[in-house]
Amino acid sequence: MANYSNPTPDKALEVLYRQTFNTIGQITAAGLTRDNINFSAQSKANTQLDQTNTPKGILGGSVVAVAGDTLIGPCLGDSSTTFDMAVGIAVNNALGNPYESSSALASNCVVYAHGTGTVIRTSLYETAGSNGSGTITYTAGDRMYASKNGLLTNVSGLDGTNVLTYSTLVGILLCSPDSAGYITVQLRV
Repeated sequence: MANYSNPTPDKALEVLYRQTFNTIGQITAAGLTRDNINFSAQSKANTQLDQTNTPKGILGGSVVAVAGDTLIGPCLGDSSTTFDMAVGIAVNNALGNPYESSSALASNCVVYAHGTGTVIRTSLYETAGSNGSGTITYTAGDRMYASKNGLLTNVSGLDGTNVLTYSTLVGILLCSPDSAGYITVQLRV
């Protein structure tokens, strides 16, 4: 296994078991340009995001959703258009990683993992409440949803108030954060 002692947003996802990788649908403009740090108070307080070097657009390890006919974009847990349309977890950052293929830029498609039985290990998840305060605690067996920033969280609902009407179950937490800051999730989408 690789050394994950210093997780960064560019190396945030490892697919342990996979059912399907998909590229159906073009990436939305927001999927390439959205600011992941200044999107909300919650994103500004996230200790898993590098507050100076996190790229724009969809991040590898974030939740993606259907955003219209043949369109895939960030799954925003408090959005009236994507809150209940999660389809998987992005495999790569939309803008690519240094010295790696920029698949979304080259193909205008986002690669995402999905299918019950797919197991991912990621360092990209919410660490603060929806208003940027408090600390989220993760325990094996937690249900995982998309936050308003499109990251995994165990807090469901439109604004983190446990209103299940506005949450798609993305997966089940298999392992809480380890010493390197990674969680393991089995997908349900």
